[in-house]
Amino acid sequence: MEIRIKKPTSADFPFIEWLWADKATTEVLGGPFAFPEEMRADWLKSKNLTANAYFIIKKGSESVGEVSFRDFEKGTAWLNIKVAARFRGQQIAQKAMQLFLDFFQNECAGIVMLDEVRQENKAGIAFLLKFGFKIIEEREQTVLLKWVKVAGKEESNE
Repeated sequence: MEIRIKKPTSADFPFIEWLWADKATTEVLGGPFAFPEEMRADWLKSKNLTANAYFIIKKGSESVGEVSFRDFEKGTAWLNIKVAARFRGQQIAQKAMQLFLDFFQNECAGIVMLDEVRQENKAGIAFLLKFGFKIIEEREQTVLLKWVKVAGKEESNE
């Protein structure tokens, strides 16, 4: 199974619209979410800025998810990753995450990745913990996790 990540184009809008609207995929994330046509061009431009990176996760030629960071500043960014519900359980997120962290570290000089996950998203929290994220704060409805790269190896210290 070839998993890769690719920059989006306007041709990816129908997939993104479907992914964000798919209740089975997004309910645990607080969705579904709208992707209005009038915001798409500006959204796509924003994903090519240094502070934001967005990729479509591909399994072969099929779009199966997304992975991104936002608000990149001084080596730190906020993570987003989702794989469509019907493709979960196939190690897709793990492979995409590794590709994305490689990009984050090597192409962007990224050091710290943060993610705020809803408490009810137990699978998402477990996934990040397996990837070396550490819980740094538990809030009423969310958990804040942090991943740190130090001197050529991943580390998860606060």
